[in-house]
Amino acid sequence: MRIWQSVRFKIVFGFFVVIAPMVLFLIYNNLYAMKVVRQQISAHYNNLLLANILENDNIMHEYMLYLNRLESNPDVPIIQALQPGESDYTLAKIRLLNQFVRDSSGIYYGMMDTIFIFDRKADDLYYVTQDNSTYVDKKDVLLGWSRNYLRGAGALKPNAGEWTPIVIGDGADSRYMMWTFDLGLDVFAGVLVRDRSLLRVLQGFDVGPEGGAFLLDSTGRLLADSDSPLMEDNVFRRTIADRAGTYGVLKEEGRSYLVLSQASAKVDAVYAIVMREDYILQKLPFFQKVLYYWIPLLVALLLMIYLVFLQRIMFKPLVELIRGMRKLGQGRFDIRLPTDQSSEFAFMSGTFNNMAEQIEMLKIDVYEEQLRVQKAEYKHLQVQINPHFYMNSLNIVYNLAALKDFKSVQKLSLHLADYFRFLMQSHRQTVRLADELRHIGHYLEIQKIRYAGKLDYEVRVLPQHLDCELSPLMVQPFVENAVIHGFGKKVPDGTLFRIEIATEPDPARPDTYMRLLIRDNGTGFPANMLAELAAGTYAEGTGEEHLGIWNILRRYRMLYGDERGIAFANVPEGGAVVTISLPCPVRRPEGEVEGVNEAGPGDGPHGGAKPDAQAG
Repeated sequence: MRIWQSVRFKIVFGFFVVIAPMVLFLIYNNLYAMKVVRQQISAHYNNLLLANILENDNIMHEYMLYLNRLESNPDVPIIQALQPGESDYTLAKIRLLNQFVRDSSGIYYGMMDTIFIFDRKADDLYYVTQDNSTYVDKKDVLLGWSRNYLRGAGALKPNAGEWTPIVIGDGADSRYMMWTFDLGLDVFAGVLVRDRSLLRVLQGFDVGPEGGAFLLDSTGRLLADSDSPLMEDNVFRRTIADRAGTYGVLKEEGRSYLVLSQASAKVDAVYAIVMREDYILQKLPFFQKVLYYWIPLLVALLLMIYLVFLQRIMFKPLVELIRGMRKLGQGRFDIRLPTDQSSEFAFMSGTFNNMAEQIEMLKIDVYEEQLRVQKAEYKHLQVQINPHFYMNSLNIVYNLAALKDFKSVQKLSLHLADYFRFLMQSHRQTVRLADELRHIGHYLEIQKIRYAGKLDYEVRVLPQHLDCELSPLMVQPFVENAVIHGFGKKVPDGTLFRIEIATEPDPARPDTYMRLLIRDNGTGFPANMLAELAAGTYAEGTGEEHLGIWNILRRYRMLYGDERGIAFANVPEGGAVVTISLPCPVRRPEGEVEGVNEAGPGDGPHGGAKPDAQAG
């Protein structure tokens, strides 16, 4: 039976059909809640990011205006007009530097790192900075950059009038954004803003251990140094830069990251906030536990309780009923089912028990009747064989008398007397193998008298097999068949026709069974006959000529249950062999003694069975 056709499968499947929509709704509800929270958090961080960018842009725009207002500073024309070394030039320079110190540390929000003036005609650069650790490096880099990119006549070299990234030094905070302005007459002003200061507010956001705030340009190149492993992936950085103005989820090394990025309106820079998606959900422990732990545990618990309930109430009685029916079908009519169950199954079990009891009683009656029929049939089969051989024996006596061989007639008469004496005792259910072999010896001696010089036989039986019991006339028909068909159809070639009867322990069951073999060197069984014997169809609907073998097969099936214990075959060197497997629980012999011959010289048909190896 297919599993999906069972009641158990249908009930469990029905449970899943009912509970699955509920579980899916709970999962969807939790996922939706998590999505809403993710969107709210993303929107909140995105608003903070936009506010910070706007603030930075305003500050940097103020720096640009500050440089523009230097044109109206009274000290700037002095520097433009005078030469270095003049006292007024020096005083104007000192006043500008003092003003730069006040402005960079006070009113301009602390983002301004350096303000400088480059006097091209004097090839001089003077400045103030908040970080004096890189004072010399800044002067060298700014002076070299100014000499290369700043010109006179009120013009700037391309890109010199924009916020330009510049690197000063080789430390962690060596990246800056620079803005320059032409004050005229070969005098230029500039301001430096450290890139990391643009992230001063964003770095205070709670983005988790693997998250961070980053500053990139439009190509994805880092503007502010970062030690985050995420920024080592060029493709990941480029994707963030390309998605400026949006927020969403990106995959990196099998993990999901929430990425928010916005571009600055004043600077070629993209501000980005990256955080692990599951870090956001850590703010929702209840929803996480419900989604990943409580819902599966609740479903598993309900399923276990439901299955235990069904097991006790329905599955167990059903299984017991099915097992009982199987055992009943196997012939075990003593099976009874418990009735301490629910009312429906108690009624079914009680009905089953009554049915099994009635079948058991009916089987006993049928079995007793079958025994009586089989016993009557068995007696009839035994009687059927007697006239079959009787007619053959009379024919032999007639032939000898016609030849006037009176000595052979006398000898034959003695063998016939013992032979028919055995037949008159055929009412017995079983006989010893020694008695059966003695009876066969009489038959073969009769055949030797008939076919003098043409037929011989040999009996080789293990001593422990002599007392084994078998049905009367179980072996003799096969010996008779060998003489009639094997000898009768053998082409005369000057060799004796030999019959050998031997026993050996059954290899599969040596302690409880033996194998009795009848061999001859005749023509063997025809191929079609072997096929019919193997198929169990031999002698169906045939007449008297096949009665002997059919009787043996029938009697063997009645005694031992089937016909597989009798095997027919041809031997390669010529002749036929019949193997009969018979129950024979015997003790293991200490030594093997070869066969018996019931009619050897000096013994005669009246002698007892001897375990010797004489030929008949």
